[in-house]
Amino acid sequence: MSKTRPKKNKKPKSKLRKTIEWVFTGIFIALFLVVFAGQIDGMIHKGEHYNQDIRFGFATFIVETNSMEPDYKVDSAIITFLEDPQKIYERYQNGETIDLTFMDAYGANTPYTKPLKAENAHYTNKTQPTNVPMTHRLKEVLINENLIKGEGRYTFIVAGINLEGYASAANQYQAFTEKELLGRVIANSPILGGVFNFVSSPFGLLFLLLIPSFYLIITSVIDLFKAYKEPDELKVESVADQVDVTSSGRQLSAKDKKLLKDQLLQEMLAKKSGDKNEN
Repeated sequence: MSKTRPKKNKKPKSKLRKTIEWVFTGIFIALFLVVFAGQIDGMIHKGEHYNQDIRFGFATFIVETNSMEPDYKVDSAIITFLEDPQKIYERYQNGETIDLTFMDAYGANTPYTKPLKAENAHYTNKTQPTNVPMTHRLKEVLINENLIKGEGRYTFIVAGINLEGYASAANQYQAFTEKELLGRVIANSPILGGVFNFVSSPFGLLFLLLIPSFYLIITSVIDLFKAYKEPDELKVESVADQVDVTSSGRQLSAKDKKLLKDQLLQEMLAKKSGDKNEN
């Protein structure tokens, strides 16, 4: 008549742990989606920017020469944003220091490729196009009123700042239009650039995708280890202590419980006595 039901007490996850799991999972999913969308955007518009990877206007480039030292060291990474040329012109008018990344492929010889300001008169040697991305400091902006934006309306005169470097000289400069513009430098950091390049790569995307999986696997292993290490807690409930002992589901009174306990004790003693007689 007596039933013993083993019950395993499973400790629920704390609210803090659940919150941390949701936050980390949400961050990784959001980051993965942003990077993945950036990959798609870069592939769609790659042909518009000389096959350079520009995602949502942002791009990273590695500095290969010392023409911009000490500001940008060789092998460091710069992050650029493809800003509207009119906005760049306004920044120039406000006296901001602006570094532009461009495809050095503009070779037209027009009046709009020569500096006009007296302070830039020493820039007399316009270098030949190298057909590679280049980053130099903006010195002057010329506007061709006969052209509309996107057709060469803005001409940017730029030059390196390291006058002692082998890649630049005091009189050298470059000229290009908004058609060759790849972006305005907004940050430079070897660490930040390396991270950005990594997460933008296919391997980086795979890594971001696997991190939540690794976290779930590790937490599951920890839970299994705890469950194996801790003994199961058994709850032994006598018939007299159960609420559903009768078909009607009514709760037993103290007197009924005492009678059932006595009856259970007598059955256990009788069974024990019978086992001894058999032996």
